[in-house]
Amino acid sequence: MQAGDHVSDRYELTYPIGRGGMGQVWAGHDVRLERQVAIKFLRQAEVPEDERDVAVRRFQREARVVARLDHPGVPAVHDLGEYGDDLYIVMQFVRGLTLADRIAEQEILDVGEAASIAVQVCAVLATAHAASLVHRDLKPQNLMLTEGRTVKVLDFGIAALLGPAEASRLTATGSTLGTPAYIAPEQAAGGPVGPGADLYALGCILFEMLAGRPPYEATSAVGMLRQHRYAPIPILSDHRPDVPEDLAHLVFCLLAKNPADRPASATDVERLLRPFLPRGAVVGQPPCRCPGCHRFSG
Repeated sequence: MQAGDHVSDRYELTYPIGRGGMGQVWAGHDVRLERQVAIKFLRQAEVPEDERDVAVRRFQREARVVARLDHPGVPAVHDLGEYGDDLYIVMQFVRGLTLADRIAEQEILDVGEAASIAVQVCAVLATAHAASLVHRDLKPQNLMLTEGRTVKVLDFGIAALLGPAEASRLTATGSTLGTPAYIAPEQAAGGPVGPGADLYALGCILFEMLAGRPPYEATSAVGMLRQHRYAPIPILSDHRPDVPEDLAHLVFCLLAKNPADRPASATDVERLLRPFLPRGAVVGQPPCRCPGCHRFSG
């Protein structure tokens, strides 16, 4: 696979954007509609044979899942097909940089910018959760900031459908899916995953945007999972004293070990974040009603 190759006599590969363990993403040109696109490939030859069937079904399912969300914060899906032994998804090309790059560039973000990013993520999560869909791998690398500073949520490849058996069939037995630095305790333990897992990951992301580091650090993936499950919840104001107390409290609630103690929904989190948007877009601080609400105690 190289620049200049044509996929299905329609998409010309221009340059590689990124690479993962089972495939890669290319920028491309749709010669039929004269537009730039992103093409995500699943390289079946790079997937262990005993995992290939699950990987193929998960990849195809990602295309269907993202296509049905129909939200401006999720890149549009244009096509799904096969290229030799590989599968591909053609998606909207998003210009910008990842939140991970933004944090690396700035180290810590202003409260208003962090709140604006989190509010937009909440809007996507509310739509996904209303469709009985949990992302399960929310992290700065999967959040794209466009040139206009709007947020696109990427990579629903391991998203779980709540309820139907399809979700469990697409999860390898004994596997913990997700990224260790942002994984919820119940997800780390291999237990049932609901919308609260995405809210926990958002809490980790908010903490990192405001403190310049994730809430937990460890030298191994196993050590990180243990931190999420058993370590005390870190206090954001200990790392960034100028963060408003109510915002630090919200992050603390999002990082609750028990999902029942976190805010009830992404919509509730969005409401609590709005007072911190730039230029005082909303006046007044709504009360926090997290089920397990306790002001930095316990």
